[in-house]
Amino acid sequence: MRRTILALAAGYLDGLALLYLGGVFASVPAGNLVLVGVAAATEPEHLAGAAGRAVLAAGVYAATVVLSRRVPPARCLVAALAALCALTGGWAVAHHDPRGPVQVPLLALAAIGCGLLASRRVDWRPLLAVPVGAAGAVLLLDRVAWVGPLPAVVLVAVAVVAPGGPEAGWTPYSDGNGDGAHRRSRPASTP
Repeated sequence: MRRTILALAAGYLDGLALLYLGGVFASVPAGNLVLVGVAAATEPEHLAGAAGRAVLAAGVYAATVVLSRRVPPARCLVAALAALCALTGGWAVAHHDPRGPVQVPLLALAAIGCGLLASRRVDWRPLLAVPVGAAGAVLLLDRVAWVGPLPAVVLVAVAVVAPGGPEAGWTPYSDGNGDGAHRRSRPASTP
């Protein structure tokens, strides 16, 4: 269940980034490369800006994923919540219209949040929630743009406090041992 909740949050953040933070994804490096290729073919005059945002998002996301491998999964989840709260604060400061110089740091925060929730193992079931989260971003932000990233904050907060939360030692995309391996731990036998 927690994986699905966080996949919804990631999909929502990608929808938010695509709609409001420069037309790129917060967590899909391959998708960002596709967008650069499309911009090169259809809007060469805007290629530099599109490529810059795509490279920024992909780079920040990838660096966060790599660095988060050294951090216990429970801390990654709490750090993701902190990054998304900062993103929400920036959204409010930008009056839900993040253009100009505020757009880049907000895109970076979205990529950091997604990177902290990144998959440490592949499980297709939560991925089904990603397009639902993205569609929710489109539908909700079209009507009440002021909410910005707040729904993603709420979803991650629910995952943090849900039974078996971070104190149980796993995030939605890992088994909790932090190395990406999938082992069940057995209780030590008592003499």
